[in-house]
Amino acid sequence: MKKINIQILILYFLLLTLGQVLPQAQAQTKTQLQAQGKIVFTKNREIHIIEPNGKNLAQLTDYEVPGHRPISLSSSVSKAGQIGYIYDPVNHGYMSTYKMNLNGSNKIRVSKEPSSNNSSTWGSTISPDGKYFVFQSTISNNIEIYRMNSDGSNVINISHTLRDDYFPKWSPDSNKIIFSTSNSSGGTDIVTTDINGNNKTLLIQSDRKLINVAISKDGRKIAYSDSKSNSSDLWIADIDGRNANKIKTVNKWTNLSFSPDSQQITFVSVTGKISIIDIDGSGYKELTKGVRPVWTFN
Repeated sequence: MKKINIQILILYFLLLTLGQVLPQAQAQTKTQLQAQGKIVFTKNREIHIIEPNGKNLAQLTDYEVPGHRPISLSSSVSKAGQIGYIYDPVNHGYMSTYKMNLNGSNKIRVSKEPSSNNSSTWGSTISPDGKYFVFQSTISNNIEIYRMNSDGSNVINISHTLRDDYFPKWSPDSNKIIFSTSNSSGGTDIVTTDINGNNKTLLIQSDRKLINVAISKDGRKIAYSDSKSNSSDLWIADIDGRNANKIKTVNKWTNLSFSPDSQQITFVSVTGKISIIDIDGSGYKELTKGVRPVWTFN
């Protein structure tokens, strides 16, 4: 009888332990599934895609131009899965905007061949709804932010300042654009505008070089890097610029992009590898060599 009671007691504790562990495991699995998506980036001068677990690396572009070594850069992804990127098919550094499907098919040129490096569509980024691109260019006398339709038509200046403006990115609802703008103190501020360049809002004012801005996919956080001589510090703040926290030291010119559930971020490490980290600074993982990563919406 005593032996039976001991067995019942052991069984009870086993069931109690399982009752605590299983919900935690299920919650962790759910988080991992939500955070999946894929990461698009440049490796060996071509666009590649990889899963955030480091598996299934695939090359999406394969451009060969006689007498010229082109590069595909600055990937961005719409909610529907179109990839926007820039590519220099004729002259080195004369960047035009292109788009393609997530599997690399149906490559389409969006912008015309630039007449010079100054009129290139640097940092061109497709809007989440797929209707527009924003990019930085020195079409005028300084670096400014421009917007164009997804077919390359109707190019308009949306920053209209005498100071340089850089690194434009979209809000997840495609209604706002966030970017860095130089200031009189020698630093850069982080601002947002609507898609026409109106209703400008100052989020962060700084005498430091705050660059590579991004908005989380749930619209609640921003990320940016504080540029130093040979590296940058990755910071994450609330959408209004408050409650900023330093997360990690990263590559000086890295792109920043949030995961589908906005709980992780991808960037380039100081060792030049595509990496991911939780927004609280935990769970750091390196995937593969590359530059300019962006995380898909799903």
